[in-house]
Amino acid sequence: MIASKIRSSVIRAAVAATACALALAGCSSSSPGAKGTSGAASSAAPTAGGTLHVVRAESFDGWDPDASSAYSSYQTVYAVLEPLVRFGSDGRALEPGIATKWSYDKAATSWTFTLRDDVTFSDGAPLTSADVAFSAKVWADGPNFGSLYAGIKAVKTPNPTTVVFEMATPNTSLPVLMSWSSSAVYPKDFGGRTAKDFYAKPLGAGAFIVTDWSPGGRITMARNPTYYQKGRPYLDGIEIDVVSDASERAVLLQAGQADISEYVPAATAQQYSQTLRALPASQVEHLSLNTTRAPFDDPAVRAAVARAVNTKAFVASAFRGYGTEPAGILPPNLANYAAPSAALPTHDVAAAKAALAGSKHPAPAPVELIYDSGQSTDELVAQVVQANLKEVGIEVRLSGLETGAFLDRAFALDADMVVWSYGAISPDMVDPIGWASGTGWLFTGHDPDGLAQQYSDYTAAIDDAGREAVVRAVQDEAVTAANAIPLAHFQVLHAAGTNVSGFESAPWGLYYWDTVWLSGS
Repeated sequence: MIASKIRSSVIRAAVAATACALALAGCSSSSPGAKGTSGAASSAAPTAGGTLHVVRAESFDGWDPDASSAYSSYQTVYAVLEPLVRFGSDGRALEPGIATKWSYDKAATSWTFTLRDDVTFSDGAPLTSADVAFSAKVWADGPNFGSLYAGIKAVKTPNPTTVVFEMATPNTSLPVLMSWSSSAVYPKDFGGRTAKDFYAKPLGAGAFIVTDWSPGGRITMARNPTYYQKGRPYLDGIEIDVVSDASERAVLLQAGQADISEYVPAATAQQYSQTLRALPASQVEHLSLNTTRAPFDDPAVRAAVARAVNTKAFVASAFRGYGTEPAGILPPNLANYAAPSAALPTHDVAAAKAALAGSKHPAPAPVELIYDSGQSTDELVAQVVQANLKEVGIEVRLSGLETGAFLDRAFALDADMVVWSYGAISPDMVDPIGWASGTGWLFTGHDPDGLAQQYSDYTAAIDDAGREAVVRAVQDEAVTAANAIPLAHFQVLHAAGTNVSGFESAPWGLYYWDTVWLSGS
């Protein structure tokens, strides 16, 4: 979708005159591995007012957090439906939000959260422990991520500002889960509406109110005047547009028609010059193989693929200085990270051909690889996979799909292969393990019960050594089974205009809009 008919016509007229200048300006962009120079305007105090214009490639999954699987959706949902806890922009800490504090009773295996007494939903109704108890049932009933909440045995509400989560087994990680968008706090009984009606136009305790939206189209939000963070948000509103062309997104920002360009592909990073923000490495690009059907039900075929893919080629062609060869299937730079015990398979065409020849499917039928067509980086990766596998005798058909359609098929295990990337949305390794579990072992269907047990083992671990042991076991399983093959670790790239202040992104790319303000508003 074009950002808007008026703005798009202006930009198209300017593209020819500015394209060469943008390419040359890219020579001064930040170096890989360092946080990019923001060029953000400084101000002694935040300025109130103005509308923030955001452009992105990914379409929006909708307002049901259990159905949200794209970073663009997490980013949007957080603005309206807040969970109890916030993540710190440094990617290392949890911060108070709706809940001011939390504590664990080891003997009772329970977590107690204390809520602020001045939080209301955007309609002015107070947010109390009864709303949290209702929300916990919604979380647990979710078809995608509900299993992550299975450890909550009961929710007690001794008073309006106290919530006690009684756990079925020991659990030391619940506060991390309470920062995820899937843990959004809803008004009890959805405020008297059906779930369907509520998700069509949700009402939350977040910084913004939904005014209009459509899947894959424009989303508009207005300032929530009842937001509990006093003085915030500074912005009057937010407009988000899906702009499929990566170069057009760059031109929109450089021309001042967009304020933030999210998840910039490495191929167009140079066009942003000093507005680029290169965050610490946090993401894993992966190739997932459907283990529930031929040909990838055979471990030998999967081993052949693991040998066939050339990680150096992905780093060079798709990530262009903002990626490295992978160390494992789990993202780096999170608390309790541990590398696999054994090294990942290296690119070896002869070994790949030998593994395929000795498999149950030595001459497999053509297989389909799906990817998100809104992600130009994933398209490049898919093309390299196709070339790599052709070299060993596996024909791959590529299907680029709109984000929603892509995720529908990925979750349904309705494709032979999936190319996608993932990272965390909170500062602990329980996060990616939970994501892998909630997505059927990264859309592969491989031993979901085993991974669910590892998730449970992690949450029950009493020290860092125990957590790291679980992380290493998950990493080792991916190496041995070759169900989900890591292709690269890479950095998230954002770009923010020189008029944007208070933009503080965590390494994985999520940020809070309530801290952002515009100079000259």
